[in-house]
Amino acid sequence: MIELIPFDDTITSIKTAAGQDGNPIVWVYAYKIGKVLFDAGCANAISDLRSRGIGSQIDRVYLTHEHEDHVGSCSYFARDASVYAPKATIEYMKNPPDYGEFFRFVWGQPEAVVDIKSMPSKFSIGEHEFNVIPLPGHGKEMVGFYDEKDGWLFSADAVPPQSKKKIAMNDENIPQMISTMEKLLKLDIKVLFDSHRGPISSPQEHIKVRIEHLKDMRAKAKALNEEGKSESEIEKALDLEGPWYLEYTRGRFGIDLFVKSLLFDREV
Repeated sequence: MIELIPFDDTITSIKTAAGQDGNPIVWVYAYKIGKVLFDAGCANAISDLRSRGIGSQIDRVYLTHEHEDHVGSCSYFARDASVYAPKATIEYMKNPPDYGEFFRFVWGQPEAVVDIKSMPSKFSIGEHEFNVIPLPGHGKEMVGFYDEKDGWLFSADAVPPQSKKKIAMNDENIPQMISTMEKLLKLDIKVLFDSHRGPISSPQEHIKVRIEHLKDMRAKAKALNEEGKSESEIEKALDLEGPWYLEYTRGRFGIDLFVKSLLFDREV
């Protein structure tokens, strides 16, 4: 599925998702500025992107990180556009892993793309100048794109979509995520272009709520751990319940991963 939603005269949100009974499972946002695309959307939307002729409108793609909802359609755009990515994403795209039936259903399986260029430290789109800034936490080498003049930050998955996050991915570092969000508060961000919530025009409050929740969870988890509680006991004490699909992710997402990261991970 696909939806194109203009934000203003410059930016268009391109929402992609797999559909079920005519409804999206989970939207993911890519953003188009002129002939440039930030992230590529999911593989299950390639046929819709093709039918709308989006590929012919793009000559550059900048990828924030390697997760399949962000790079799934890269093979479609790479036929006509130059693609730029962090090192870990370049390596991923050369040989994408098979994530199994559940994730093929939700996002689709990315195809390999070999010709990808290294991410520059900055680039321009017309009169807009973007700095590439590191946003570790959700992924080790995830980056975002910041236009200081206009106060635009394309933040990928740096800010959790849930205000009360209770699960983590196997490559997430929650303390690092907190640190990254605290650094974002020091920037003059007027609009946060999030990858799952879309454009957010009150970014400071949006970010603060998530920082406070994760800090609170971390403090409580550490206190329980110091009392001698096991990780499973901490899960119960914090009343952490996962979504219905958790078992289908086969360990890629987990409540236990969230608790372990709160207890043992450190910001780099």
